[in-house]
Amino acid sequence: MESKTKSSISREVIAAMVNKHFPGEEILSVEELTEGMFNSAFVIRGSGILGEGIVLKIGPGPEAELLTYEKDILRAEVEVYRLLRDRPVKIPGLLAWDYSHEHIPCDYFFMEHMDGILWKNCAGRISSENRRLLMYELGKSNAAVHSVKGQWFGYIKEDERFRFDTWAGAFSAMVGDILEDGRKRGCELPYGEIAETLKSLEACLNMVRTPCLVDFDMWAGNVLVDESSCTRITGIIDFERSFFGDPVADFTSAISLFDDVEKEPDFQKGYSEISNAPFVITESHRIRMDLYRLYMAVILHVESYRFPEEYERKVKMQMTKKIGQLLNKLRNI
Repeated sequence: MESKTKSSISREVIAAMVNKHFPGEEILSVEELTEGMFNSAFVIRGSGILGEGIVLKIGPGPEAELLTYEKDILRAEVEVYRLLRDRPVKIPGLLAWDYSHEHIPCDYFFMEHMDGILWKNCAGRISSENRRLLMYELGKSNAAVHSVKGQWFGYIKEDERFRFDTWAGAFSAMVGDILEDGRKRGCELPYGEIAETLKSLEACLNMVRTPCLVDFDMWAGNVLVDESSCTRITGIIDFERSFFGDPVADFTSAISLFDDVEKEPDFQKGYSEISNAPFVITESHRIRMDLYRLYMAVILHVESYRFPEEYERKVKMQMTKKIGQLLNKLRNI
Protein backbone atom coordinates (compact mmCIF):
# COMPACT_ATOMS: atom_id res chain seq x y z
CA MET A 1 0.00 0.00 0.00
CA GLU A 2 1.07 3.57 -0.63
CA SER A 3 2.46 5.06 2.59
CA LYS A 4 4.37 8.21 3.53
CA THR A 5 6.77 6.14 5.66
CA LYS A 6 8.13 3.99 2.84
CA SER A 7 11.63 4.80 1.63
CA SER A 8 12.36 5.17 -2.08
CA ILE A 9 15.53 3.45 -3.30
CA SER A 10 17.16 2.91 -6.69
CA ARG A 11 18.35 -0.34 -8.24
CA GLU A 12 21.91 1.03 -8.17
CA VAL A 13 21.81 1.64 -4.43
CA ILE A 14 20.34 -1.81 -3.83
CA ALA A 15 23.22 -3.27 -5.84
CA ALA A 16 25.74 -1.43 -3.66
CA MET A 17 24.06 -2.74 -0.50
CA VAL A 18 24.05 -6.29 -1.82
CA ASN A 19 27.70 -6.03 -2.82
CA LYS A 20 28.64 -4.86 0.67
CA HIS A 21 27.08 -7.87 2.39
CA PHE A 22 27.29 -10.51 -0.38
CA PRO A 23 30.33 -9.54 -2.45
CA GLY A 24 30.65 -11.17 -5.85
CA GLU A 25 27.01 -12.20 -6.13
CA GLU A 26 25.21 -11.21 -9.33
CA ILE A 27 21.74 -9.63 -9.16
CA LEU A 28 19.34 -10.91 -11.81
CA SER A 29 16.08 -9.36 -10.60
CA VAL A 30 14.70 -6.96 -8.00
CA GLU A 31 10.98 -7.04 -7.22
CA GLU A 32 9.30 -4.62 -4.82
CA LEU A 33 6.87 -6.14 -2.33
CA THR A 34 3.91 -3.77 -2.22
CA GLU A 35 1.72 -5.46 0.42
CA GLY A 36 3.40 -3.78 3.39
CA MET A 37 2.04 -0.62 4.99
CA PHE A 38 5.12 0.84 6.71
CA ASN A 39 8.53 -0.32 5.43
CA SER A 40 9.86 -0.82 1.92
CA ALA A 41 10.77 -4.38 0.95
CA PHE A 42 12.28 -6.06 -2.10
CA VAL A 43 12.85 -9.65 -3.24
CA ILE A 44 16.30 -9.95 -4.82
CA ARG A 45 17.29 -12.94 -6.93
CA GLY A 46 20.59 -13.79 -8.55
CA SER A 47 23.62 -16.01 -8.11
CA GLY A 48 24.98 -17.76 -5.05
CA ILE A 49 23.09 -16.94 -1.86
CA LEU A 50 20.66 -14.92 -3.96
CA GLY A 51 19.69 -18.01 -5.94
CA GLU A 52 16.59 -18.83 -3.91
CA GLY A 53 15.85 -15.17 -3.38
CA ILE A 54 16.46 -12.95 -0.38
CA VAL A 55 14.42 -10.09 1.05
CA LEU A 56 15.76 -6.61 1.70
CA LYS A 57 13.69 -4.66 4.22
CA ILE A 58 14.28 -0.93 4.63
CA GLY A 59 13.03 1.28 7.44
CA PRO A 60 11.74 4.86 7.10
CA GLY A 61 14.14 7.66 6.32
CA PRO A 62 14.93 10.63 8.58
CA GLU A 63 12.32 12.79 6.83
CA ALA A 64 9.46 10.39 7.62
CA GLU A 65 6.90 11.55 10.18
CA LEU A 66 6.75 8.70 12.69
CA LEU A 67 4.80 7.94 15.83
CA THR A 68 6.73 7.93 19.10
CA TYR A 69 6.88 4.15 19.46
CA GLU A 70 8.06 3.76 15.87
CA LYS A 71 11.52 5.19 16.55
CA ASP A 72 14.14 2.62 15.42
CA ILE A 73 11.29 0.16 14.90
CA LEU A 74 13.08 -1.98 12.32
CA ARG A 75 15.78 -2.83 14.87
CA ALA A 76 13.13 -4.45 17.06
CA GLU A 77 12.24 -6.86 14.27
CA VAL A 78 15.88 -7.88 13.87
CA GLU A 79 16.11 -8.50 17.62
CA VAL A 80 12.93 -10.59 17.66
CA TYR A 81 14.18 -12.79 14.82
CA ARG A 82 17.30 -13.35 16.89
CA LEU A 83 15.27 -14.16 20.01
CA LEU A 84 13.08 -16.64 18.12
CA ARG A 85 15.93 -18.31 16.25
CA ASP A 86 15.79 -21.54 18.29
CA ARG A 87 12.05 -21.58 19.03
CA PRO A 88 9.47 -23.77 17.24
CA VAL A 89 8.10 -20.99 15.05
CA LYS A 90 8.68 -20.58 11.30
CA ILE A 91 10.50 -17.30 10.75
CA PRO A 92 12.95 -16.15 8.08
CA GLY A 93 16.63 -16.48 8.86
CA LEU A 94 18.57 -13.25 9.24
CA LEU A 95 21.37 -12.80 6.71
CA ALA A 96 22.73 -9.32 7.47
CA TRP A 97 21.68 -6.00 8.98
CA ASP A 98 23.08 -2.49 8.92
CA TYR A 99 22.30 0.58 11.01
CA SER A 100 25.34 2.59 9.87
CA HIS A 101 23.43 4.59 7.20
CA GLU A 102 26.47 4.26 4.95
CA HIS A 103 24.55 3.65 1.72
CA ILE A 104 21.13 5.01 2.67
CA PRO A 105 19.94 7.13 5.63
CA CYS A 106 17.82 4.22 6.87
CA ASP A 107 18.19 1.04 8.88
CA TYR A 108 17.87 -2.12 6.80
CA PHE A 109 18.35 -5.87 6.93
CA PHE A 110 18.46 -8.88 4.62
CA MET A 111 16.58 -12.07 5.42
CA GLU A 112 15.67 -15.34 3.77
CA HIS A 113 12.78 -15.34 1.34
CA MET A 114 9.95 -17.55 2.58
CA ASP A 115 7.70 -19.58 0.31
CA GLY A 116 3.95 -19.27 0.53
CA ILE A 117 1.09 -16.86 0.06
CA LEU A 118 -0.28 -14.41 2.61
CA TRP A 119 -3.22 -15.85 4.54
CA LYS A 120 -5.29 -12.76 3.69
CA ASN A 121 -4.77 -13.34 -0.04
CA CYS A 122 -6.07 -16.89 -0.04
CA ALA A 123 -8.68 -16.74 2.73
CA GLY A 124 -11.49 -17.33 0.25
CA ARG A 125 -10.21 -20.76 -0.70
CA ILE A 126 -9.32 -22.07 2.77
CA SER A 127 -11.83 -24.76 3.67
CA SER A 128 -13.16 -25.10 7.20
CA GLU A 129 -11.06 -28.23 7.71
CA ASN A 130 -7.92 -26.53 6.44
CA ARG A 131 -8.62 -23.55 8.66
CA ARG A 132 -8.68 -25.89 11.66
CA LEU A 133 -5.22 -27.16 10.72
CA LEU A 134 -3.91 -23.62 10.27
CA MET A 135 -5.38 -22.35 13.53
CA TYR A 136 -3.82 -25.27 15.43
CA GLU A 137 -0.44 -24.42 13.94
CA LEU A 138 -0.93 -20.71 14.59
CA GLY A 139 -1.65 -21.47 18.25
CA LYS A 140 1.59 -23.44 18.52
CA SER A 141 3.55 -20.63 16.87
CA ASN A 142 2.06 -17.96 19.10
CA ALA A 143 2.82 -19.92 22.25
CA ALA A 144 6.41 -20.29 21.04
CA VAL A 145 6.64 -16.51 20.73
CA HIS A 146 5.27 -16.07 24.26
CA SER A 147 7.81 -18.53 25.63
CA VAL A 148 10.48 -15.82 25.27
CA LYS A 149 10.73 -13.81 28.50
CA GLY A 150 12.10 -10.29 28.81
CA GLN A 151 14.01 -8.30 31.42
CA TRP A 152 11.54 -5.41 31.36
CA PHE A 153 8.05 -4.45 30.20
CA GLY A 154 7.66 -2.30 27.11
CA TYR A 155 8.86 -1.88 23.56
CA ILE A 156 12.09 -3.51 22.40
CA LYS A 157 14.43 -0.55 22.20
CA GLU A 158 17.85 0.44 23.49
CA ASP A 159 16.37 3.67 24.85
CA GLU A 160 15.50 2.92 28.48
CA ARG A 161 12.72 5.49 28.35
CA PHE A 162 10.64 2.66 26.83
CA ARG A 163 11.46 0.12 29.59
CA PHE A 164 9.41 -0.35 32.79
CA ASP A 165 9.34 -2.52 35.90
CA THR A 166 5.57 -3.06 35.77
CA TRP A 167 3.13 -3.80 32.98
CA ALA A 168 0.76 -1.06 34.13
CA GLY A 169 3.61 1.43 33.94
CA ALA A 170 4.65 0.27 30.49
CA PHE A 171 1.17 0.13 29.00
CA SER A 172 0.19 3.48 30.47
CA ALA A 173 3.27 5.01 28.83
CA MET A 174 2.47 3.29 25.52
CA VAL A 175 -1.05 4.67 25.54
CA GLY A 176 0.19 8.07 26.70
CA ASP A 177 2.63 8.27 23.78
CA ILE A 178 0.02 7.49 21.14
CA LEU A 179 -2.42 9.97 22.68
CA GLU A 180 0.26 12.67 22.56
CA ASP A 181 0.95 11.74 18.93
CA GLY A 182 -2.77 12.17 18.27
CA ARG A 183 -2.85 15.59 19.91
CA LYS A 184 0.08 16.76 17.77
CA ARG A 185 -1.79 15.72 14.64
CA GLY A 186 -5.09 17.25 15.68
CA CYS A 187 -6.91 13.93 15.93
CA GLU A 188 -10.39 14.11 17.41
CA LEU A 189 -10.21 11.58 20.24
CA PRO A 190 -11.70 11.32 23.76
CA TYR A 191 -8.29 11.86 25.35
CA GLY A 192 -9.42 12.41 28.91
CA GLU A 193 -11.81 9.47 28.95
CA ILE A 194 -9.19 7.11 27.56
CA ALA A 195 -6.65 8.19 30.19
CA GLU A 196 -9.19 7.93 33.03
CA THR A 197 -10.32 4.47 31.92
CA LEU A 198 -6.75 3.24 31.81
CA LYS A 199 -6.00 4.68 35.26
CA SER A 200 -9.03 2.95 36.77
CA LEU A 201 -7.84 -0.46 35.52
CA GLU A 202 -4.17 -0.31 36.50
CA ALA A 203 -4.64 -3.01 39.15
CA CYS A 204 -5.92 -5.38 36.47
CA LEU A 205 -2.89 -4.63 34.28
CA ASN A 206 -0.53 -5.28 37.18
CA MET A 207 -1.80 -8.82 37.45
CA VAL A 208 0.71 -9.45 34.64
CA ARG A 209 3.95 -10.28 36.46
CA THR A 210 6.18 -11.74 33.74
CA PRO A 211 7.23 -9.84 30.59
CA CYS A 212 6.53 -12.15 27.65
CA LEU A 213 7.40 -11.47 24.03
CA VAL A 214 4.27 -10.25 22.25
CA ASP A 215 3.97 -10.02 18.46
CA PHE A 216 1.04 -7.55 18.46
CA ASP A 217 0.80 -7.71 14.68
CA MET A 218 -0.37 -11.29 14.24
CA TRP A 219 -2.85 -10.69 11.47
CA ALA A 220 -3.63 -12.37 8.16
CA GLY A 221 -1.20 -10.10 6.31
CA ASN A 222 1.78 -11.38 8.30
CA VAL A 223 1.16 -15.13 8.11
CA LEU A 224 2.25 -17.15 5.07
CA VAL A 225 0.60 -20.45 4.15
CA ASP A 226 1.50 -23.01 1.49
CA GLU A 227 -0.03 -21.87 -1.76
CA SER A 228 -0.97 -25.25 -3.16
CA SER A 229 -3.06 -26.73 -0.35
CA CYS A 230 -3.43 -23.95 2.27
CA THR A 231 -3.04 -26.55 5.02
CA ARG A 232 0.14 -25.40 6.75
CA ILE A 233 1.88 -22.23 7.82
CA THR A 234 5.14 -21.63 5.95
CA GLY A 235 6.20 -18.48 7.75
CA ILE A 236 5.35 -15.68 10.17
CA ILE A 237 6.87 -12.26 9.50
CA ASP A 238 6.91 -8.58 10.54
CA PHE A 239 7.68 -8.54 14.26
CA GLU A 240 8.68 -4.86 14.31
CA ARG A 241 5.82 -3.83 16.62
CA SER A 242 6.65 -6.45 19.23
CA PHE A 243 7.05 -5.67 22.92
CA PHE A 244 7.50 -7.43 26.25
CA GLY A 245 4.19 -7.52 28.05
CA ASP A 246 0.93 -9.40 28.43
CA PRO A 247 0.67 -12.39 26.06
CA VAL A 248 -3.13 -12.11 25.74
CA ALA A 249 -2.55 -8.87 23.81
CA ASP A 250 -1.75 -11.06 20.81
CA PHE A 251 -5.25 -12.51 20.86
CA THR A 252 -6.56 -9.03 20.01
CA SER A 253 -4.17 -8.32 17.13
CA ALA A 254 -5.28 -11.26 14.96
CA ILE A 255 -7.29 -9.07 12.58
CA SER A 256 -9.02 -11.13 9.87
CA LEU A 257 -7.83 -14.37 11.52
CA PHE A 258 -10.27 -14.45 14.43
CA ASP A 259 -12.31 -12.04 16.55
CA ASP A 260 -12.65 -14.08 19.73
CA VAL A 261 -9.93 -16.50 20.85
CA GLU A 262 -12.43 -18.20 23.17
CA LYS A 263 -14.23 -19.48 20.06
CA GLU A 264 -11.10 -20.97 18.53
CA PRO A 265 -10.60 -24.49 20.01
CA ASP A 266 -7.93 -25.47 17.49
CA PHE A 267 -5.82 -22.41 18.26
CA GLN A 268 -6.23 -23.16 21.97
CA LYS A 269 -5.19 -26.78 21.47
CA GLY A 270 -2.01 -25.82 19.63
CA TYR A 271 -1.21 -23.11 22.14
CA SER A 272 -1.60 -25.47 25.11
CA GLU A 273 0.58 -28.09 23.45
CA ILE A 274 3.56 -25.71 23.39
CA SER A 275 2.85 -23.83 26.63
CA ASN A 276 2.26 -27.07 28.57
CA ALA A 277 -0.65 -25.46 30.37
CA PRO A 278 -4.43 -25.39 29.96
CA PHE A 279 -5.68 -22.52 27.80
CA VAL A 280 -7.84 -20.45 30.15
CA ILE A 281 -9.31 -16.98 29.62
CA THR A 282 -10.46 -15.24 32.81
CA GLU A 283 -12.50 -12.09 33.32
CA SER A 284 -9.28 -10.20 34.00
CA HIS A 285 -7.96 -11.37 30.64
CA ARG A 286 -11.13 -10.15 28.93
CA ILE A 287 -10.83 -6.71 30.50
CA ARG A 288 -7.20 -6.42 29.50
CA MET A 289 -7.93 -7.59 25.96
CA ASP A 290 -10.45 -4.79 25.60
CA LEU A 291 -7.79 -2.34 26.75
CA TYR A 292 -5.45 -3.68 24.06
CA ARG A 293 -8.22 -3.40 21.47
CA LEU A 294 -8.66 0.21 22.57
CA TYR A 295 -4.92 0.85 22.20
CA MET A 296 -4.88 -0.71 18.73
CA ALA A 297 -7.91 1.34 17.66
CA VAL A 298 -6.21 4.55 18.75
CA ILE A 299 -3.02 3.59 16.88
CA LEU A 300 -4.97 2.88 13.69
CA HIS A 301 -6.81 6.20 14.02
CA VAL A 302 -3.67 8.26 14.61
CA GLU A 303 -1.45 6.56 12.02
CA SER A 304 -3.99 6.93 9.22
CA TYR A 305 -2.42 10.27 8.19
CA ARG A 306 0.24 8.38 6.25
CA PHE A 307 -2.16 6.67 3.86
CA PRO A 308 -4.27 7.92 0.92
CA GLU A 309 -7.02 10.36 1.89
CA GLU A 310 -9.95 8.05 1.19
CA TYR A 311 -8.41 5.26 3.28
CA GLU A 312 -7.60 7.72 6.09
CA ARG A 313 -11.19 8.98 6.22
CA LYS A 314 -12.61 5.44 6.28
CA VAL A 315 -10.26 4.22 9.02
CA LYS A 316 -10.85 7.26 11.25
CA MET A 317 -14.60 6.79 11.01
CA GLN A 318 -14.36 3.08 11.84
CA MET A 319 -11.92 3.55 14.72
CA THR A 320 -13.88 6.45 16.23
CA LYS A 321 -16.89 4.16 16.46
CA LYS A 322 -14.85 1.29 17.89
CA ILE A 323 -13.15 3.51 20.50
CA GLY A 324 -16.55 4.70 21.69
CA GLN A 325 -17.89 1.14 21.97
CA LEU A 326 -14.85 -0.07 23.93
CA LEU A 327 -14.94 2.90 26.32
CA ASN A 328 -18.63 2.27 27.02
CA LYS A 329 -17.89 -1.37 27.75
CA LEU A 330 -14.89 -0.66 29.98
CA ARG A 331 -16.71 2.12 31.82
CA ASN A 332 -19.36 -0.36 33.02
CA ILE A 333 -16.90 -2.81 34.59
